[in-house]
Amino acid sequence: MARHPKMNVKGGGRASGWVLVTGASAGIGRELAKAFASRGYDLVLAARNKAAISALARDLAAVHAVRAKTMPVDLSLPGAGEAIADALANAAVDVGVLVNNAGVVFEGEFARAALDDCLRLLQINVVALTSLTRLFLPPMLERGAGRILNVASTASFVPVPQLAVYAAAKAYVLSLTESIAEELRGTGVAATALCPGFTDTAMVRGSALAKAIPAAMIMSPKEVAELGCAACIRGEAICVPGLANKVIAGGAPLMPRGLAPALISRAMNGGGWGRLASLLRNFGAAHEGDGR
Repeated sequence: MARHPKMNVKGGGRASGWVLVTGASAGIGRELAKAFASRGYDLVLAARNKAAISALARDLAAVHAVRAKTMPVDLSLPGAGEAIADALANAAVDVGVLVNNAGVVFEGEFARAALDDCLRLLQINVVALTSLTRLFLPPMLERGAGRILNVASTASFVPVPQLAVYAAAKAYVLSLTESIAEELRGTGVAATALCPGFTDTAMVRGSALAKAIPAAMIMSPKEVAELGCAACIRGEAICVPGLANKVIAGGAPLMPRGLAPALISRAMNGGGWGRLASLLRNFGAAHEGDGR
């Protein structure tokens, strides 16, 4: 397969340089790596699972004729973001697209959660993401070209009981990305928040709460990644893949404070996702009708 030419995003084309994907060993991260490779981008694959990213690198190089480097790393360790930036600088690898996909989740009541689990989630989902974004953004601005894709969630838009720390962390990711996106207007650099809902990954398949989710609401990681990759390249600030997820993202923030978390809690415990979706759709329609 022929390599695609890389053009400066100021001219409506592509960001030059490598695409760094964290959490690239499985799920959405793996599919995001494939999506960028299919568009001719060279990849740096970062994850803890060395064997998985090595196999993926070989596949991407063979199928798409791109270069693919691997970087085994544990983002739960303090300073991991700085270590990645230093290693790539020493290797003269310019990151033109940063994909902050790595993340973890745990379920259960906050009062019963292990503190170590809470802090580990924040270290990976918030601290490492913030560190990498802050470290790789200035060189993009100097070049006048670049893209940042931060993987948030539909949980970014509303508090989620039983997933309190995860939802709070993803709300941070969404807010940070939207703020940065506005700051970057006219620079040639753009930031995108990808906000998927329930996706067919190991994270969801191992979830007790996800058992109540209708199959029709669960998207494939490939679908999510393709939409996210395209939105990132176009420079969109927010990408919410899937109609049901758009309903949640559009309706939940408009509901009376405290109502959405209660309804979501009931739905996740078998109380009916259909009724919740209908309510959220009505709130979204009311919002569109009053011209706000």
